[in-house]
Amino acid sequence: MLKRIELIKNNFQQVLFVFLAFLGMVLVSYFYVSNIVGSQMMHICEGILDTTQTAVSADLLNRELTFSGISMTFEKMISSGRNNEEMLQHLREVNAFYLDEQSSLPDFMKIYGYIRGEFLDGLGWIPPDDYDARTRPWYEGAVNNDGKVFFSEPYVDAQTGEQVISFSQVIIDASDYFYGVLAIDLNLTRITDYIRHQSIANNGYGIFITNNLIIASHSNSALIGMSMNEAGGDYPLLADMLMNHESITAKRFTDSNGVDSIAFFRTIFNGWHIGVITPRIYYYNPVNNLAFVLGIMGFLFMVSLSYLLVKTRIEQMKSDEESKSKSTFLARMSHEMRTPMNAIIGMTQIAGNSSDPLRIRYCLGKINDASVHLLGVINDVLEMSKIEAGKLELINADFNLREMMAAVSNVVNYKIDEKSQQFSIHVAEEVPAYINSDKQLLSQVISNLLTNANKFTPIGGKIEVTVDLLQVNQDKYVIQFSVKDSGIGISKEQQLRLFQSFEQADGSISRKYGGIGLGLVISKRIIEMMGGTIRLESEEDRGARFVVTVTAGKAVNHSVHEQGRTSLEAETEMPVGEFDFSGKHILLTEDVEINREIILSLLESTHAVIDCAKNGMEACEMFACNPEKYDLIFMDIHMPEMDGYEAVRKIRAMEHDKAKTVPIIAMTADVFRDDIEKMFKAGMNDHIGKPVELSEIIRKMRKYIIL
Repeated sequence: MLKRIELIKNNFQQVLFVFLAFLGMVLVSYFYVSNIVGSQMMHICEGILDTTQTAVSADLLNRELTFSGISMTFEKMISSGRNNEEMLQHLREVNAFYLDEQSSLPDFMKIYGYIRGEFLDGLGWIPPDDYDARTRPWYEGAVNNDGKVFFSEPYVDAQTGEQVISFSQVIIDASDYFYGVLAIDLNLTRITDYIRHQSIANNGYGIFITNNLIIASHSNSALIGMSMNEAGGDYPLLADMLMNHESITAKRFTDSNGVDSIAFFRTIFNGWHIGVITPRIYYYNPVNNLAFVLGIMGFLFMVSLSYLLVKTRIEQMKSDEESKSKSTFLARMSHEMRTPMNAIIGMTQIAGNSSDPLRIRYCLGKINDASVHLLGVINDVLEMSKIEAGKLELINADFNLREMMAAVSNVVNYKIDEKSQQFSIHVAEEVPAYINSDKQLLSQVISNLLTNANKFTPIGGKIEVTVDLLQVNQDKYVIQFSVKDSGIGISKEQQLRLFQSFEQADGSISRKYGGIGLGLVISKRIIEMMGGTIRLESEEDRGARFVVTVTAGKAVNHSVHEQGRTSLEAETEMPVGEFDFSGKHILLTEDVEINREIILSLLESTHAVIDCAKNGMEACEMFACNPEKYDLIFMDIHMPEMDGYEAVRKIRAMEHDKAKTVPIIAMTADVFRDDIEKMFKAGMNDHIGKPVELSEIIRKMRKYIIL
């Protein structure tokens, strides 16, 4: 009996402890998350105010700029000796233009003025006998505003009886002689309606206050036109705070209808105030809902707490390791990007301060080298991000394997020559001439391995590349690529980290040899996608040998390959040289001015006639005006008004025969494969990646322009 009582007591204590722990967790979570939710609600409201403030300010400033332009026109008319009758006719034309449905001023009411003692109205309104324009707010405000555009308070229009705002400005000639005042009326309804409908919770609304604290917009129409000090509730308190320029953020106050509310206010450029009011019960409604959800879910969290703690601890340890690796990687990447940038900026300054052509040419050469290096770093980071996102895809095609190896060696030959290294490539006789695989990605892997071998092999060292056929299946080849060097080698411990993301074999490597440690990671992922493997055989100070095996398909059409190279391969080895494209017309579509300058400068020696369009819409219009004129179109992709994709589709859809055949080449920084495929589907013939190279541009021009 005593044991049972003791057992119940122990169980009761445990249940009580769990209950108290559960209750404490719910309460702590409630208050903690309440603060978070409250903070988020505040951020949301601040965001709404930011958006509203920007929209209203931009709306008003746009109208002010339009009016300033009209005022300048009238001052020119005055200076040129135009009489009032001619100015009245111009006022009528301006009114007709802005009252059109397509007008850029949807709130436009009318434009008018008091010129040379005569009231001129663009709508033909004739004021009553007792009307004195010089006593109206628009006239007095402009006269007392030192020649600047006057922005009036809302007032009742003498003609329509509606609430309006006015922009007005004195009209003077070149000698500052005063002729009168020009004004434009705008209906305030659209702005006030927009503000009134802003809210962050149920039953919330926006409020619009003039700089004289008159309510211009409110959900309660009875308050519109009333001073805040007369609106009831705690509005006088808010008015005092606005007058004293105090910040009103999440201010609790009683609304005019007695509702406990929360207020936010902002002041825009002309002294008007924009506010958002929300009943407090709805403002904190998410917190109340949160408490209910926490109460239901808390028990489930407690049951799985132990499991989650253990799992979280394991993941935390793993995350710490990855975070450390990524931090080291980011430090290397920062160094690798800042170093060439430092060279680019420094050499640019040196060249700018020098008048010696040889020194300037030397600086330009260094800038080019640093730019190429920086581009390589950026490409590696982008390639890795694409692999991590699972967007890298193989695009297999038949190609000549030996020609691919020769092209890869040409890329790295100049680096090998700089270090006087011995370099050889041996392709076994049994290796097929043509295979079916992803030529670009396979070239990238071999190039990465050769670049590493060159980097870590001393001057006068030796680099050997061998290609062997390991296995032949019905429709597959298993091919082995081996890259061997006599460099610094890699220890067994370092080899364990070599193919891990964001890792290098040794942290000192990046300091001594450069690099960000992504080349081998990218290579490993590519080879695995090709159904192959990559391994390393190395000892410290005794060189390294990377062995890559890939599974490739057999080339389908041997006869085509036996006849000669494909057009792409022929194009790759096409010499650039000097070519005369005199009489040929090219349409360059590029929205960035400096990019247009670069292309025009690069192609100046070709003597081609180049017309420039700043966006796709201009390109379509220029081509439609004279389709037979253009022999080639260079098309950027990302442009305002109309991008490259839409422009190409519009050109291809034109009825003229030339629209279907004119070569269109994308010239863009979008270089991923799916981007290029999208360009082809849109109707483009080819692609040039940015940053552009003259040799690449010339090759494309020779390919598509008949000389």
